[in-house]
Amino acid sequence: MNLKGFGLLAVGFLLLTACGGKKHDMALYEARIDSLRKAEQLMQLKKTAGVFDDPVEEFFDTLQIRPLPIRSAGGNIGRLAHFTDVPKSLAYLWGYPVETSLKMIKLPKHNNFFVVMLAEQHDSLPPLLTLVTIGKNYELVDQLIVYEQKAEEHGDDFGLGYNDYYITSNYEITLMFAFIRQDSDYPRLESTRRYIISGDGHFEEVVIDL
Repeated sequence: MNLKGFGLLAVGFLLLTACGGKKHDMALYEARIDSLRKAEQLMQLKKTAGVFDDPVEEFFDTLQIRPLPIRSAGGNIGRLAHFTDVPKSLAYLWGYPVETSLKMIKLPKHNNFFVVMLAEQHDSLPPLLTLVTIGKNYELVDQLIVYEQKAEEHGDDFGLGYNDYYITSNYEITLMFAFIRQDSDYPRLESTRRYIISGDGHFEEVVIDL
């Protein structure tokens, strides 16, 4: 065989090898895609059947979503929705002592973050309500107190301070802070603040357009 013939044979061998490699890579890629599809299908079937590998995921998946908007109902959380007891393990994951009495409702997701409202009960006091953003691994990202009632002293005036809230369907959160003197039945509006949920899941204060 002359040199030219040998060269053509070598090129042909390299092309066959390359094509064989491409076919092998494509088959491996398709096998991986098929495996991922089957895993997703199995996960969906388990969810449909009520079988979960993660108890936190199971808890979140079984909660009904409370639609927006939401207007403050004061400390009467029963007027908002049915709040569900938070498992002690989840409360501990979010930094709450295990003895904390904690309930929650699930709100619509925003920017791929879970959003919940927590009701924290202390003795016979009205519950403290906190809006919370949750990451994909159910970690607490940020929180904003939306309802709180407590005794306050404003100069010579002693009375009750509290804040009400309104949450729109696109998560504009308006907080209204008021004060009632102990010798009066009429609240005095002290200030108003507005927040949104930023792209990274944090509550960000914005200017209120007058």
